[in-house]
This record gives sequence, C-alpha cells and structure tokens, in this order.
Amino acid sequence: MTSPETLYQQAVKTANQGNFELAQIYLRELLSAHPNIAKAHHLMATTLMRRNEMEKALPHARFAVRLDPTNAASRWVLGICLSGGGDLAGAITEFRAGCELAPADPQAWNNLGNALLEARQYSQAETALRRGLALTTSIPQLSIALGWALFHSGRVEEALEVVKAQDARVPNDIPVLALIAILSLYSTDATNEDLRIAHAALGKRVEATTPLNPNRVPDPTPADADRTLRVGFLSPDLYGHSVSRFLEPILRHCDRSKIAFALYSCFPLRDEISGRLESMCGLWCDVFRIGDQMAAAEMRKHGLDILIDLAGHTPMNRATLLCHRPAPITMTYLGYPHSTGYTRADYRIVDSITDPPGESDANATEKLLRLDPCFLCFVPPFEPPETGEPTVDPATPITFGTFNSAAKFSPFILEVWSRILKELPESKLLLKSYQFADDAARRRVLGSFEKNGIDPARIEMLLQIPQTNEHLRAYHRMHIALDAFPYHGTTTTCEAMLMGVPVITLEGTGHRSRVGVSLLSAVGVPELIAKSADEYVEKAVALARDRQRLSEYRRTLRQRMESSVLMDGPGFFARFEKLLRGVWREKCNAESGSRPNAR
Repeated sequence: MTSPETLYQQAVKTANQGNFELAQIYLRELLSAHPNIAKAHHLMATTLMRRNEMEKALPHARFAVRLDPTNAASRWVLGICLSGGGDLAGAITEFRAGCELAPADPQAWNNLGNALLEARQYSQAETALRRGLALTTSIPQLSIALGWALFHSGRVEEALEVVKAQDARVPNDIPVLALIAILSLYSTDATNEDLRIAHAALGKRVEATTPLNPNRVPDPTPADADRTLRVGFLSPDLYGHSVSRFLEPILRHCDRSKIAFALYSCFPLRDEISGRLESMCGLWCDVFRIGDQMAAAEMRKHGLDILIDLAGHTPMNRATLLCHRPAPITMTYLGYPHSTGYTRADYRIVDSITDPPGESDANATEKLLRLDPCFLCFVPPFEPPETGEPTVDPATPITFGTFNSAAKFSPFILEVWSRILKELPESKLLLKSYQFADDAARRRVLGSFEKNGIDPARIEMLLQIPQTNEHLRAYHRMHIALDAFPYHGTTTTCEAMLMGVPVITLEGTGHRSRVGVSLLSAVGVPELIAKSADEYVEKAVALARDRQRLSEYRRTLRQRMESSVLMDGPGFFARFEKLLRGVWREKCNAESGSRPNAR
C-alpha cells in the first residue's frame, strides 16, 4: 500500500509538471484514506484553482485552514477562492491573517492590497501595498495596484510617479506601460506630446511581443467591395456599461443587408442589456477565458472583414487582439480618448471637433477617420424619468454638480470650481462618484475645497446609485453641470442634457479635452463651451444668475437633444456604414498584399 507521504509527493511532482488532473487523482486517493492532512487539502485547492474550478477549490481551501490556521499560504489560497466567488470581505479577512502570519512576505501584502483595492478601500489598500513595496520592488503588481489606489483617491500625479519609478527599475513591462498611458490622460501636466510618447512606447512593446500569424487573412478583392460587411465589436463593456449606450444605436438601426455585426465580449458579466445587444446582432462570442491567439483564430474562422475595438487600454480590455490582425481591417473607437499606439491598428474613428486635422493626425498611430458632425450617437438604456419642474424661484440657491468620476477631479478643476462657488456664496456643489465610498477620497476632495477657501458644508457627496433611473433623478437636484478637465465627461454630459441640465465645458487641445465640445456642438448649445478657465467661471456664474435661461434649458434641452444629430440613430448609422464601406472599398481596390495604413 502506498504511504500517504509518497502519494503526496507524487501529487506535488505532477502538479509542478503542470499535470493537475493527475495530481488530483493522487490527492483524491490520499484524502479518501486520510481526510485530515492539511497540506493535501491545500494542494488540492491550488490545483483546482489552476484549472479555474474555484467552487470546487473552496471547500478544500477552507478545510486546509481549519486543519492548520497558522499556514499563511493556506490563508492566501482561501482568500483567493473567496475573492473569486465574490466574497471580498471574507477574502480580506484571510489576507489580513496571512499578513499577520508572514509579515515579511511582500506577496502577502500584494494579496491584501489588491483585495482592498477591489473593495474600494483605497487608503487601506495604499497602506498594504506600500508595506509590500518596502519589502521588495521586484513585484510589479505592487506598483501597479498602488498606482490604481492613488488614482482612485484622485492623486493622479502621485500615481504616475509610482508607476514611472517601476518602469525605470524594470523597463518595458506591458501592464506598467499601459497604466502610465491611462494615468497620463487624467494628468493636467501631460501634454499631447507626452500622451503620444506614452502610448507609442506601449504600442511598440506590445507589437514586439506579438508575432503576426503567418496564416494571415487574405486581402479582399474588388469583387468584395459591395457585399455585406462582416464587422466585429470587441469590448469588456457589453452590459449596462455606458459604452453600450453609444453602441446600441448602431446595432438597433443597422441595415443587415449592408452590415452583419458580431459582438466579442471579454468580460464575464452579462445582464439585461447584454441580452438586448445580442438580440440585435448575428453573433455573440465570449472570448474572456481564451488567449489572444485562440480568440484571433475564432475571429478569422468567423470571416470578419473589420474588427473594431471599443475599449482601448481601459481595464479588462483585449485591444492587443488588434495586433494579431484577425481581420483585413482593424479599428478603435468610442471607449478610449486617445490613439492606442498600435501601428497594426489601421483606423481610429473620431470627428473634426474632437480631433481637428493637423496635430491630431500626427499624434495617432492609426489613420483618423472623421465621422462628422459628431462621432457619437447616444441612447438612454431605458425610458428616462421626467426632467422635473424648471427652477424660477430666485430664493432657491443654485446647485452646481458633476457626476464624473472623482479621479477626474484634477487640482486645476477643483480650483476653478472653487472660484465659481466664491462668486456665488449661497451656491452649493453636488458630487457623485463611487470613489466616495472611501473616506480618504472624500477627505481629499473636501480638503481641496477648504484649502481654496470653500466651506466643506457647501459640498454634498453622493455614492454610486445602481438603479439607472434613480441615478438620473438625482439630476433634479442640480441646476448646472460642470464638466471635468482635462478628461471630459461623455455619458455624464449626455445624461445631464437628457435631464434638462446645461453643462459648462472647457475646451482643450486634445481628444480627452474636446469630447464635451463635440457633444455640446451636436446638440446646438455652443454658448456653454468655454475656451479658458476664466471664461468657464464667467459662463457658469452668468448662467446661475439667469433664472429664466435656466428654466428654458430645463424645459427644452431634452427635446433639443432628442432632435439633434446626437440622438439621430438612423442618420448616424447611415454615416457609420458609409464610413466603413469607404475604407472597405479602398482595401478591396488596393494592390494585393498592401494595407491602407502601412507605416
């Protein structure tokens, strides 16, 4: 009869060789005869986790901790299982225990910090992650997670310092480069050239590590120019995410004799909106659990003509699939306010306001396609509530507000908002952001206003409101919306106007600072666009003092928006189809083997 230790060592050996199925056979034989061996349960949980069988791993992880509560590694495994099952509070408890048992292990602090980050406990996450970095700088995940914790706390410049320091220690780590690119978009100090350099560095590194498949998709011929196009959208946001509000008009008004759409989801969440989007297209394909090469192979099998990424470098994205060239034409659109930095992405869809011809073209690795007059079309996910009664009572204090993410509250824009509040001492400011679940994030914002001479009592902070219509009804409490800078709002601006709330925006020099300009121009309210900080303050104060004008906006802004190009679904699809057809015909008529954006 094989001894328990021999069975265990055989399981360890086969697990180390990557043969988790065989390791589990040894472990089942061992545990059937000796069910109280902690290390066997620990190894069983680990091998099941490696096969992504978290539910099966959890009871073994629990049993391992019960049998040996002083084993830090078992605490970590249980924490990972609990986190994978959605029990973040339980995971944090186990990770804390792991840190107490092994305080000199930086991975323990990394586990705890990432769980706290996911639970939106940003200040505690920062503390844990800094403990880990004090022990070692060789784990890039520590710097990445700390960067995110600082970002969500509204400390973008500090976050950039952390991740740039990590890049200096270990250059060309792709997740680090990606975070530098993302954070730069929120930085007031970052110039357009800084953004170009950051994204180009990321793109160069990704492409250097992504060999092209030699079995590339054949180029189309002139005979293909007018047939039905097969177009895929790739996104992690194919659910009740704001991206779906701009994708749905395209799918809803699609002429299927002209374009057959496919959706490629790289995120496990599905909801009612997912089902609605799926019903509007010919194919839904989940690529969340498969690697880029396999996902690209699936796309090639589906015969895509054009693949359009909707996420850029935002979290959970799979934009790297563009570098595998799974379709004759690749594009990026909608969900990211800058060039990807990929030379293997052919096009980026913008408009002439967000990206005026000239410098914008030089800053993009893709060829810019300008979908004028506005590159977006908006639709609310459900029937929105009424806009509410217009405010005409001069005794009612004006409430400014913004529902943009607090990460967009740069020191510059907080100072500008403070100037507005100083001009109108009775006014208030209503803010709503999921980051306000963290006390430190709240204190930072309130502290900034206090430093700028504003009583924190004039600032009201709301947490995230899950129900869409309740979220929209919160606009009833707001008279004037203030756009963020340098990273403009998109969905927040559309929702504010839908609810009859005028939005003051500050025009900048790059796409991130010009989306609000495009949206307000599309609705026909260019008088709300400021070209300087002084003008931003002047426009906000003047509007606050003009009650009749505010009432007019509340009464008419939704109707103006609904009748504008911003919500003209059929017209937008016609322009969208014409744009895609144009580049497709160019590809069909190009010389064999060439690309329209060869660089």
